[in-house]
Order: sequence, then structure tokens, then C-alpha cells
Amino acid sequence: MICVDCKEMLPIKHDLLVYVADDVQALPVIKQKEFFLSALENDENIETNKVTESIQNYLNSIGEGNNFEVIFQSKKVVIKSINGRKINRPTPPVRNMRTCCGI
Repeated sequence: MICVDCKEMLPIKHDLLVYVADDVQALPVIKQKEFFLSALENDENIETNKVTESIQNYLNSIGEGNNFEVIFQSKKVVIKSINGRKINRPTPPVRNMRTCCGI
């Protein structure tokens, strides 16, 4: 299981999670300021370099690749601003389970 610290990516955390999980073929688990990726099969491993590369590709695709650094640090992948830049996009509302399931 790999942890991705995305404190500086909160406005795009959900889109980033979907992109990376799909790209590296992993099951995502989301928390407030981070997400985790686990392998689809118990005997598989997710390579950290694939996760960091996928995150960097996503950042490049939205024009933010030069503003953020993706590093493996203290057993987790961390996304850090290089020049103090922040992502200023509206954060999507978090729905509770009842609302999203139509109950």
C-alpha cells in the first residue's frame, strides 16, 4: 500500500486520485488530506516510481508540472509546491453515503 500526501492538492485531490489509481491499476482509499493505493491482487506490489510518474504526468496535463515536485519521503509520496504556488480551484463538495447512493 502506498500513501500519497496531497495537502497542497486538495482542490484537485479527487481528480488526481482517479487518474493515478486508473493509471497504476490500484484500488484507492481516500482520506481528508491523503489517499492510499493498494494492489488489486494480494501478491502484487505497486511500484512507487510508477505512482510518482503518474502524479507528475497528471500535473503536467493540467499545466502545473513546473510548479510542484513529487517525491518519495518517509514511506509516502509527497507533492510539494516548488515556488509556494497553490492550486486555486473550487473544491468539490464531499457527499455523504446516503446522498450518493440515493437512499
